[in-house]
Amino acid sequence: MSEKKHNKGRLGAIYYIIFFMIISAVFCSSLHAHSDCPPISCLGSGVDKFNVTYAAPSMFTCGNLGCHYQYPVNIGKAKFNLFVKDKCEPGEIVDILVSFEKTTTEFHGFEITAQDFYFDRLVGTFINVEGGDDTQIIGSEHFVTHTKKGTSQKFWHVKWQSPPANTFVANPVRFYAMGIEANNDGTSMGDYVYKATRLVTVEKKKIQKPQVRTIKTE
Repeated sequence: MSEKKHNKGRLGAIYYIIFFMIISAVFCSSLHAHSDCPPISCLGSGVDKFNVTYAAPSMFTCGNLGCHYQYPVNIGKAKFNLFVKDKCEPGEIVDILVSFEKTTTEFHGFEITAQDFYFDRLVGTFINVEGGDDTQIIGSEHFVTHTKKGTSQKFWHVKWQSPPANTFVANPVRFYAMGIEANNDGTSMGDYVYKATRLVTVEKKKIQKPQVRTIKTE
């Protein structure tokens, strides 16, 4: 490839990134308070390399696109955590607890997704928690976030179903979440942004073969 073509390709990529950031910034800035549902394009999301669907982690978050931009990520005094087991089987439904600790505000929000290490593919599907009205599934079942009612609490119960056995998974699967500690003043100022990640390995349990002991006869 000639240097001219190479530079042209680089410029095209730069223009695309700038365009995406401008569009996302305008979208986020026009909606300061996302109490009902945060936009996928802002809360810990980016662009998937294959189908231009949104994926995380990336440079595009609520903390730098105008939604909650006053403070850097994880600078607040609260603790934002994900609790999930580190191994599961294909097709298994996994319970996840998303929570804030040591927080001094009454309003919070979050968004979570799951990706494997094969070009950051979105893997598995999130499913509704029975009787739960504090969370909602968005983005073709690849993301879960709070509802308006769910902003008045500090923790949320989430369920994720791992890919079936006939689906390739590049382990480990990475759960990536962003959390918002909000003052509920209707603006983007005074809110803290947090992130948390956890790794989960999806694999079948190894079944140990029973040991056969031979008895010698005299």
